Amino acid sequence: MKRHNIIIACLVVLLLSLVVSGYYMRHSNDERISELESQLGELREQEKQSAVDRRVSKQMEEIAYGQQILSEERSREAIRQSEIAQEMTLRSETERQKAIEAQGIAEMSAQEALSAYQMAERQRIEAEHAKLVADTLNYISLGRTLGSQSYSIYQTGDTELGNMLAYASYLYTHDYGGDLFIPAVFQALTQSAGGRRNWNVHNGSISCTEISPKDNHLLTVSTYGEIFSHRMQDGQMQTTQQMNDTHYCFRDGFASKSGKDYAISHTGHLVVADDNKMRVIYLEKTARPFSLQSMHDGNQLLIVGENSVALFDIATDKVVGTRQLDFHVVSTGSRDNKPLLFDNLGHMHLVNSLDDMTDEKVPVAGQVSAFAVSHHHRLTAYGMVDGTIWLTDGNGKTYKLVDHLSQVTMLQFDGNRLYSSSYDGKLLFWMTGDPQIKPITLFQSNSWLTNFTFSTDKNYIWTGEYNGTITEYLISLPKIAQRLRQNVKRNFTQEEWNYYVGKGIPYRNVKQ
Repeated sequence: MKRHNIIIACLVVLLLSLVVSGYYMRHSNDERISELESQLGELREQEKQSAVDRRVSKQMEEIAYGQQILSEERSREAIRQSEIAQEMTLRSETERQKAIEAQGIAEMSAQEALSAYQMAERQRIEAEHAKLVADTLNYISLGRTLGSQSYSIYQTGDTELGNMLAYASYLYTHDYGGDLFIPAVFQALTQSAGGRRNWNVHNGSISCTEISPKDNHLLTVSTYGEIFSHRMQDGQMQTTQQMNDTHYCFRDGFASKSGKDYAISHTGHLVVADDNKMRVIYLEKTARPFSLQSMHDGNQLLIVGENSVALFDIATDKVVGTRQLDFHVVSTGSRDNKPLLFDNLGHMHLVNSLDDMTDEKVPVAGQVSAFAVSHHHRLTAYGMVDGTIWLTDGNGKTYKLVDHLSQVTMLQFDGNRLYSSSYDGKLLFWMTGDPQIKPITLFQSNSWLTNFTFSTDKNYIWTGEYNGTITEYLISLPKIAQRLRQNVKRNFTQEEWNYYVGKGIPYRNVKQ
């Protein structure tokens, strides 16, 4: 029974186990089915998603393919556009080159047009300049012609017409830049201006004319032992006789800064004039003295004889030294504020002191009778006994100036003008700056010109002549023009203008 129960119990247990197992199995199957269904759903969803993905992928592929095609088309278009751009670039470069060429042609044309204009303008200016030059030359030539007419007419006694022609000559020459020192013009101007006055005061040949640096009186000495002092007062010459003794033969004079005047006699005497007080100093060791030259300090004089020199102190009026020379002195000058002695053998000797003299060969041929130097213009002039003047410049170039017919007696520079006098009676000046150095005659005397000097203001030249005449000569062009204006009393009549000046020349007033 028990066994039966056990069996039943076992069966029941087994059945229960089966039931439970079945339940669990069913439940498990349900879960499995549910799980499978869920997985199936998921799979279906996945398949759907996969299908969607495939469709998306397909679409993406199609899109990608389309984009590839589009990209290829764009690439081809880009290539085409690049080719077009290159073509346009080439075309643009070609057009640019053409534009550059066109611009170059245009610029060239503009330059040619400008050149043509400039050439035309230059030709116009040249034509105007040529006309102006021609007119200028014509008017300058007219000035010379009027000067010649003035000089001739003045000589006939018609001073009124001569003065008008002289002033017209001045106007046309001055206004058109002509040379007022051309003889035809200058001589007419000075003649009409009355720029020359003479005084016959000496009995002997005037051997020195010198302006005093103290009071501007004019010192003159003569070979007849005369020493005169002259002053201009109210246009009149006032002459004071300081000495008149024919025992002396004065060859040179000197006006000192202290106011004393000195005269050297060929007899071997030095005369000192101080406020009309005369002192005569005999020079024992200086034979035949003929020249007085200032030493470089201005306080001493070198007394020059033919074969000796003496040094004279101005402060003490005493001879402080002498020296015999081994050469024969024929003329003197000054260089570097020191006396320069010329001998008869073509040598010159610069006197630094009695104990120091140089010996140089004169750079020109012949015997020197006059000498001048212009340090500012680096010019040196040698006047010769045959009338020749040799001019040397700072570059060593030498010019031969020929016009004097006799011995040159004196040379002086005033700027670049060289003045010269001669025994032929001519007083000349030379424009040394001109390409062709030609002489201009200031005046021609009937007597030998022995020497000359300038007034302090350089407006006048004073000359000494062999016949004892002193001549004052006006050389200042402004003063000459002023006098001319004062001397012109009326204007030309139209008939006079047409005859002397010319019908084709515009009329102008000369009376101002």
